[in-house]
Amino acid sequence: MMGSPKEEKERQANETQHKVTLTKGFYMSVYTVTQEQWQAVMGNNPSVFKGEKNLPVDQVSWEDCQEFVKKLREKDKKAYRLPAEAEWEYACRAGTKTPFHFGETISTDQANYFGEAVYGDGKKGKYRGKTTPVGSFPANAWGLHDMHGNVWQWCEDWFGDYPQKDVVDPQGPESGNERVLRGGSWFNLPGDCRSAYRYRNAPGYRLYNYGCRVCFCLD
Repeated sequence: MMGSPKEEKERQANETQHKVTLTKGFYMSVYTVTQEQWQAVMGNNPSVFKGEKNLPVDQVSWEDCQEFVKKLREKDKKAYRLPAEAEWEYACRAGTKTPFHFGETISTDQANYFGEAVYGDGKKGKYRGKTTPVGSFPANAWGLHDMHGNVWQWCEDWFGDYPQKDVVDPQGPESGNERVLRGGSWFNLPGDCRSAYRYRNAPGYRLYNYGCRVCFCLD
């Protein structure tokens, strides 16, 4: 089930819950793309936050990520791409139905977000004000780290309204003005880091909390 139930706290109108069937197996990267990985493929590091090892790349646009994916394919001979929005949420939830894969709330021991704000029955925590090295926090049940917070993750899809019916392998609208971002970031309120929360921006837009995660299909 993609989207959020009507009783979920801070639920947005664009999170209409609907059944999605994914028919193709895929691998999702355990971490968001790091600055070292970006440098190795692209020959540059556009990130604002530097100085530690294994920080996620930031300040990248959807278009930048497409160029990264293209070069990575050539280098590694695998059909890398950005995940579809439905694939991203499926991977984030890892079988859970709660607002976060951790459960009903989230803490700054579990993720990097604006910790001075709380979600549900959660408690105030630390606001770090910057990115943290990938893998600094516990993984979800499928071994994926930083699905909540740290950097927003670009998805392949154009942003649009969800369908009102069951769908198979959704790819989003055929056209649009903005691409989907998921997961929240170090700068965002905890409610913006929920599994169902949807964000978007123009494909050429770069910001200090925008990054990416790659995947590829098995077939």
